Amino acid sequence: MAVVANDVLPELSPSLDRAKVAERFRAAGRVHIPDVLTRPSAERLYRALVQETKWTTTLNNGRDFLDFDSVTSEERVKLALQAWQRARNDFQYIFDNHRVSQAGEPYPDPTHYFARVVDFLNSPEVLSFMREVTGLPDIAWADAQATLYRPGDFLNVHDDSVSKFKRLVAYVLNLTPVWRPDWGGALNFLGPSGHVEEAYVPTFNALNVFRVPKRHFVGSVTPYGGLRYSVTGWFHAR
Repeated sequence: MAVVANDVLPELSPSLDRAKVAERFRAAGRVHIPDVLTRPSAERLYRALVQETKWTTTLNNGRDFLDFDSVTSEERVKLALQAWQRARNDFQYIFDNHRVSQAGEPYPDPTHYFARVVDFLNSPEVLSFMREVTGLPDIAWADAQATLYRPGDFLNVHDDSVSKFKRLVAYVLNLTPVWRPDWGGALNFLGPSGHVEEAYVPTFNALNVFRVPKRHFVGSVTPYGGLRYSVTGWFHAR
C-alpha cells in the first residue's frame, strides 16, 4: 500500500517527560518509555507492520545467518525445531523480520510507509531526543528492522557488541496492541550473577532503550501466545 499525501507521519508524543526519562536511563542504563508516539502515528505504523510488510524468516546456524522467504507452515515448523535444538548449547534466534535500513540509508521504496519511518528515526528531532535521554552526544544515526515473533520464536542471550558500526544504544519500539505476560516474548536483562534483573513485557507504543553492550535476551513466545510486532535497531556514532 503506497503512502498518500495526507497519511499520518511518525511523531513523538508532545507529552513525554524527557527529564524523567533521562533520569531513569542514566540511573540504570536502560529505560522503558510508554506512549512514545502520538496514538494515530503508532496505530498507522502497526497497520504497516500487519498489512504492508513482506516478512522473511531469519535464523542462524553458528556463524551462518540465514533468511528464508515465503516458507510454508510445515517448513517454518521444521526450521523452528532445528533452531530449538541448537539453542540448547549455542547462540541462536528465530523470528520473522524485514530489513528497513541497515546503515541509515533511505528505504528502497519511497512510496512505502517505512520510508517515513527511516526519515523519522534519523530526523533531528528524534536524534536530539535520544541524545537528551541517554546523555550520549555522539548519537548520529539509526538503523531499523521490523520484527515479528510468532509462538516458539526467541532470541537467546547476547550483548549486541559485535558490529562493523559503533552501536551506542539499542532500541525496541513495541507495537503489539494486546499482550499477556504469560505469553513470554519479554525483553530480559541479565545482571552480573546471571539472574534476570529486569524485564520489559511487549507493550503497545512503548520504546525500550538500553546501553550497548548489555547481556539480554528475548524470551520464547509461548505456544499459546500472540504475534509480537516491533521495530528494532541501534543508534550509532559516526
